[in-house]
Amino acid sequence: MSIQTIDSQAAAFFSRFQPVKVNGKSLARSTREEAAAALEEMTIPTRKWEDWKYTNLAPLVKRNLNLAGKGEVSKEEVQARLIPELDSDYLVFVNGYFAPELSDFAVTNYHVNTLHDLEGMERELFEAYFGQIVPFDQDVFTAMNTAYGREGLFVYVPKAKMIEKPLQVLHITTGSDKDLGIQHRNMFLIGEGASLKIIESYHTLGGATSFRNDVTEIKVEDRAQFEHIRLQIAGNEASQVNNLEIHQGRDSIAKTFVFTMSGDLIRNNLIFKLKDEHTESHLMGAYLLDGTQKLDNFTQVNHMKPHCFSNELYKGIMDDEASGAFTGRINVFPDAQKTNAYQSNRNILLSDDAQINTKPQLEIYADDVKCSHGATTGRLDEEALFYLMARGINKTAARKLLVHAFVLEVSENISLEPVRQYIDQLVSTRY
Repeated sequence: MSIQTIDSQAAAFFSRFQPVKVNGKSLARSTREEAAAALEEMTIPTRKWEDWKYTNLAPLVKRNLNLAGKGEVSKEEVQARLIPELDSDYLVFVNGYFAPELSDFAVTNYHVNTLHDLEGMERELFEAYFGQIVPFDQDVFTAMNTAYGREGLFVYVPKAKMIEKPLQVLHITTGSDKDLGIQHRNMFLIGEGASLKIIESYHTLGGATSFRNDVTEIKVEDRAQFEHIRLQIAGNEASQVNNLEIHQGRDSIAKTFVFTMSGDLIRNNLIFKLKDEHTESHLMGAYLLDGTQKLDNFTQVNHMKPHCFSNELYKGIMDDEASGAFTGRINVFPDAQKTNAYQSNRNILLSDDAQINTKPQLEIYADDVKCSHGATTGRLDEEALFYLMARGINKTAARKLLVHAFVLEVSENISLEPVRQYIDQLVSTRY
């Protein structure tokens, strides 16, 4: 959706982000120019738009955002935020800038680089796919990131390379300034028969308030496997809009996990395109919100070819005056016979003032499929709570056990045991 004359408030918001130069040359210059032109005819979504009816962006847009400068973070602060016991390479971005002195990666059998350092084959690959996986003419935040994004991460795993050691990416916001603006771009290309696991986590140090606008483009080639874990734990002063899209080839497997533990206003857009036969996709998420935190998860799974499988499970726990939304859309195209697609959204409200809006959607244009979707919202199981308390467990501990069991159905699907334990610790600390 766009308008011919951009409104002044949107224009002021966009103007706070500036174009990027890489090595003295524009990276993907023609695509950036096209995105900037598209942005001139766009405006900020409002709650009158069907896909944004649960997200009020007006307070965010009115903020006087300033592009973040390079912040200072110690090695000790980074070490404290790495996932314990996880043997991984890791990269650190501070206020959107890559911090090589804080990072530790020595990859030799695949490519990891920042956008500012792309040259040769890496640059050619990036420019070939930039803006092609996540279209910039359909979403205003994607257009803004494509046109004006300054930094990001490029990962390419060549054909048949099975990468055993996962890659951690830490996004740290620091400083005492108000309303820092940060844009980050990811591109992950997983070659035919290759595999990789990536964990992205978000953290805040100091009293900075911030808005992040991130875009992630992922291509998983034939018979490749990819697992992506996102941990949103940046604190109550951090707002984010995330656009992530995955294109999958034949016989590929892709898994995404999104855990949201804090944030002022967060919108996660996640789109899967199953573009060839015998593709397997898993979308899983858990959100545990309190205070006045706001979260909107929007997912879309496009079954485009026959004999594909998708499984989606999102679970939420809302306390205090927190508000959340889940919109899950499954599209089964006419050619996608023999599709198996499942979607479930389950929520628990711990207070009278917490709220959740859930909207599962299923559009089927093929006649030989197995598809289901559903949503539930309720309280903690009083009978289970009574059962635990009757056996000597106090109410607080009993509630914690039930919350753990609720989240476990999502986290137990993660292949990395240290990550599962880390998430359990986050949940335990929260409750």
